[in-house]
Amino acid sequence: MPQPANWSPLVHAVDDNGLFMIWLYNLPTWLFALLTMSGFVSLALVGLRLIHRRLHASSLATLIDNGTVGWFFSGVTVLYGLLLGLLTVATWTNYTQATGLASQEAASLAVLYRDLAGYPLPERIQLQTQLRTYTRFIIDQSWPLQRQGLIHDGESGELFGLQEPLMGFEPTTETGKILHQEAIRTFNSLVELRRLRAESISGSVPGVIWYVVLLGALLTLTFGYLFVVKSFWFHGVLVSLLGAVIGLLIFLIAALDHPYWGEVSVSPQAYELVLSKVMSSGVDSPKK
Repeated sequence: MPQPANWSPLVHAVDDNGLFMIWLYNLPTWLFALLTMSGFVSLALVGLRLIHRRLHASSLATLIDNGTVGWFFSGVTVLYGLLLGLLTVATWTNYTQATGLASQEAASLAVLYRDLAGYPLPERIQLQTQLRTYTRFIIDQSWPLQRQGLIHDGESGELFGLQEPLMGFEPTTETGKILHQEAIRTFNSLVELRRLRAESISGSVPGVIWYVVLLGALLTLTFGYLFVVKSFWFHGVLVSLLGAVIGLLIFLIAALDHPYWGEVSVSPQAYELVLSKVMSSGVDSPKK
């Protein structure tokens, strides 16, 4: 599969299926929603076109009771709506968890930077500069790639570039030893949060659930064809509205499915605030 233009050996795709669908997340949100709704409306109208005339031309139309069909249709739509509702809640929960994870990581960066302020010179300048460089790397290089479903392997190198000087530092006072232990604990927490964020980039609704959602949409639309409505255009309006609602809900689930992809994604604002408010003092490093 061809890779994006900005792909390099330091960047790898989350997975092949994700790369196949990432073009949808690269679209503007309104266009993503419009395409999804239009697809289901078109599917609804094409199916009605194939069934409506044949149904009304056959003797089956005289045997159909709209009240009975409506009762079954209500049951199907309730069950399918419940499925979509549960999926929406699940994907929204994942999205809020991803937002909280980014906030925790940014908070750990701020805490570690504050801890390093108690180190003696020149170690303090070296460590704080490296931490600012890492934070800027996340904002300027990692985050744009995350929105394309890619992971920048160079980020881990930037983070572990801080590990050697931090672990190699030997405090000479009791206060320094306590501070150093806290800094190491915070650094370990930062490594764990970074790993969790990388795993969240590839997290999504399992494929089998998407099959059930799409098959359920097809069955729901099919039930809508079984009503006896003489006017094709009026029947078309009804199934179009049904298809539009289904498409809108599926768009919402898809948009929230990958919390770090596309326009509807977690913002790096927490990191930007830490960089501008907490790390604004001291010697800065050149932007990469």
